[in-house]
Amino acid sequence: MEVDSPIYRNLISHIDINRGINSIQYLNFRDINNELEFKEFLNDINSNNDAIELSLINNKAYKEAVIMSLNININETLIKMIGDEQKTFGGSKLFYLNDSFNKMLVVSVSRNMEGKLNMVINRLNKVNDKISRLNSRIKKENLEAFTKRQSLKDKKDIVVNMINKNLKV
Repeated sequence: MEVDSPIYRNLISHIDINRGINSIQYLNFRDINNELEFKEFLNDINSNNDAIELSLINNKAYKEAVIMSLNININETLIKMIGDEQKTFGGSKLFYLNDSFNKMLVVSVSRNMEGKLNMVINRLNKVNDKISRLNSRIKKENLEAFTKRQSLKDKKDIVVNMINKNLKV
């Protein structure tokens, strides 16, 4: 049975950081605009950021950075969720993503990286909590779709239902 629109939805990937020691970079620097390591983040740094954050960057206030590799499968919903949690109430961005969404940059003033990383990790946990709730809703909708289609006796429906019920992701 062929259908044009998806009957079952895929789950959304949680945000995870690659914990391998070689996948994390810690840098001390003078000017974020002149460091090659930061070039891939410049689009995110310069788009939808507030004047205070841009002023800190342009006035070379930031001196420390951490670049982390992400383990995620990107989709539009996840990008929006990350974007919503990326900013403070004032509009400053806590972290930056490269164009491929596979790396994250956190910059801070001297001796403040641990505090900033704690804030970023709390935000990522918040996104992952939202993803868990959304995935529960998706699983429920998939089960409802299977129940409605059960009379069709389509083998693909049975396979998808088995995956939805039994695969832990």
